[in-house]
Amino acid sequence: MIDAMSITRAPAAMIGFPQSMQKRDSLSFSRPQNPQRFTPILVEVPAPAWTLAYNRIVEGVAARRDPPSVGEPGGTSNRGVIGVILRVMPKRPALVRVALVAAVSVLSACVGGPAAPAPLPVPVRSAEPAPPAAPVAPAPAPGPSLPPFPKVTGSLVPDMVYPAEGYLLAVRESTFVFGNVGNGDATLTINGAPVTVNPNGSFMAFLPVPTDTAYTLRASLPTGETAIAVRRGRFPARGGAPRPAATLDTTGYPRAMTLVNTNEFAESDTDKVTIARPTPGGTYKYFLLPGTVVEATARLGRSVRIRLDGQLDAWVDDAAVTSSESEVRVRRISAARAAVGPGYTDVVLSMDARAPIAVDQSNDRLSLTVYNARANLDIIRFDTNDPTVKLVRYEQVSNDRVRVDVDLRHQPVGYLVLWRAGSLVLRVRHAPAVDAAAPLKGRVIAVDAGHPPGGAMGPTRLRESEATLPIAQQLRDLLAARGARVIMLRGTADAVALGARPIRARQENAEAFVSIHLNAFADGANPFAIARGSGTFFFHPQSEPLARAVQAGLVRNMGLRDEGIWFNNLAVARATWFPSVLAEGAWVVMPEQEAALRTTEFQRAYAMGIVEGLEAYFERMAQSRTEKDGGVQTERATRTGAEVRP
Repeated sequence: MIDAMSITRAPAAMIGFPQSMQKRDSLSFSRPQNPQRFTPILVEVPAPAWTLAYNRIVEGVAARRDPPSVGEPGGTSNRGVIGVILRVMPKRPALVRVALVAAVSVLSACVGGPAAPAPLPVPVRSAEPAPPAAPVAPAPAPGPSLPPFPKVTGSLVPDMVYPAEGYLLAVRESTFVFGNVGNGDATLTINGAPVTVNPNGSFMAFLPVPTDTAYTLRASLPTGETAIAVRRGRFPARGGAPRPAATLDTTGYPRAMTLVNTNEFAESDTDKVTIARPTPGGTYKYFLLPGTVVEATARLGRSVRIRLDGQLDAWVDDAAVTSSESEVRVRRISAARAAVGPGYTDVVLSMDARAPIAVDQSNDRLSLTVYNARANLDIIRFDTNDPTVKLVRYEQVSNDRVRVDVDLRHQPVGYLVLWRAGSLVLRVRHAPAVDAAAPLKGRVIAVDAGHPPGGAMGPTRLRESEATLPIAQQLRDLLAARGARVIMLRGTADAVALGARPIRARQENAEAFVSIHLNAFADGANPFAIARGSGTFFFHPQSEPLARAVQAGLVRNMGLRDEGIWFNNLAVARATWFPSVLAEGAWVVMPEQEAALRTTEFQRAYAMGIVEGLEAYFERMAQSRTEKDGGVQTERATRTGAEVRP
């Protein structure tokens, strides 16, 4: 979908609660759980009359227990169990005696023991059976790393934050609901199901979706005050004539088309790009140079199929191509060289025209694939003092595909692909010279406070953007105290366009990029059945070491569950000039975590986790550079500070 965010992320794949700023990719941050059906089965097994004597013994034991719970009316379930034992073995008195002794021992052991878990609500029988209410799991108590809930005794005002009034529900069975009632002393039911209220008045539950989409909240105080609120959602319309499927149109194809820029925030060709996908409307996969002439072979709806070479097709949005009068032909790579610049090395391929390209990374290599091209290279020149590029090799993979391998002296830390004066340029960034004793001194760090626009919201209506800004500000201060130069990509409550953030970080020559976010669920998720901790996301392999370091720092400082690191096709993570990660340190929709996020202490813990991750990342870079220097002189400090403004 082409809109203001088109160059930042793949299109929406599901309807759900507002996720973090990039949750329109085919995979959300939290995998939606399958809605669960709950169908309790009631079985009544009366004890035989001839067991009366034994039942008196059981009643004597039961009398010393706590009063029967909701799931055990009158305590008869114990006698029923014994009845089963006696009924199935009426002709085996010896075995019966053994079974009775074992049963009495078990019952006696329960007397005075730990309290049993809260039982499930008893289904209500009616003439017209209806889907029973799902068990309501209590909100988990704050862990030792989380501050306690603040006590709120305000006005009794039931407020369902999700689903909001008129919200279009993507599921019809069960989903989470959350909000607050304004008073921590209140009791709450939603459509008759009891829901735990936290001391700050917040609540979270997992309930069946009402068939009429109406949620009735009834909150009460010990004083007898009662307040009722109704929230009604919507279901997608059913029935009607199905929309006709798009058909593949090959009329007038193949024909030459020119790729155009799809990054509306790009001011120079350094940031301009044409997005191509492996399937129509699919995820972002190929990042091509605008101005490249390609052969279009078909159209499907609003997508155009283009030929990268004889063995590979891709799809672009119809707005990403325009008719061309140029002829599509195999490009020729006639010369190559590697030249050291201020803070980078340019691998320059002399070509007669732009071609479709792709860049892949490995541990110490960048591989540039040039589609619809042939290479004829006899000589490749290298600078003797290059601290980064060790070797450039090429292979004619097929009749019209060339792969250029650039072997590096260290792991990739950033690159750009440019077109300059008849040459395709792969600009390879040099690793900075890092002081292992003060790894953040002199480093340039881009800090992105996630949102607005968009963002999630917690039970007491704390917006994601409201929480990420003070975390980013604390992170700024902690980094500056360690000698880093910090680029604040959002320093106020004002909205900043998502696509503009990585561009500014590139213009400021950032050496690392960290985006701060808070997580949320997709419709239908059971918040009590999935992870609710800290996770870190990356896209390019060059960012994986930073993601691991930041994730370790978050878990160590925030004390939440380790959800690991994730490859994810996210807008800010797709920048190539620097390692870039997106942190989902906590879940703003979980009541105890939302309450913690309002405190300076927890905000600082989030920020400190990122600081420690950045320190570990750059410290390891310094160690690795020392180990793998191989006699190459360390690059002059003036180069590490050079800005890149092609």
